[in-house]
Amino acid sequence: MNARERLDALIAPLEELVGELDADVLRLERELSEARELRRSVKQVLRTLDPKPKAPAPRPKAKPITQDQLDKKNRVLAHLSSAGYTPERDITAPGLKDNGLGDPPISLGMLYGILDDLRDDGFLRVDRIGKGGQKIYRTVTL
Repeated sequence: MNARERLDALIAPLEELVGELDADVLRLERELSEARELRRSVKQVLRTLDPKPKAPAPRPKAKPITQDQLDKKNRVLAHLSSAGYTPERDITAPGLKDNGLGDPPISLGMLYGILDDLRDDGFLRVDRIGKGGQKIYRTVTL
């Protein structure tokens, strides 16, 4: 027996073992896939039969109001009380911005926030929603 024949005799059982291991891996992968599918189905049935209430999403924390924001809010409130805004007069953020609130100017985005704050404080109420979803406010008490 020469060296090549001896080497072939050693390799043959290893090749057979690799073939058996490949077959085992394929069988186990198939079983794993079936088990995952079964688990997915059982979980779906469980969710259908016993749904768990979802926890409410945490509310974002309000940013602390700076002195500058408070000054601007007070300027808007003073403007509303001195400019003759009666409960019949519409109030919008763009309308206030165009009416001149003094210096420094107040951005439109901040005006929207200030009007929402004044609504939350009870000074304004939302009368209706205008075109494009714009809130139109009316005074309540000033």
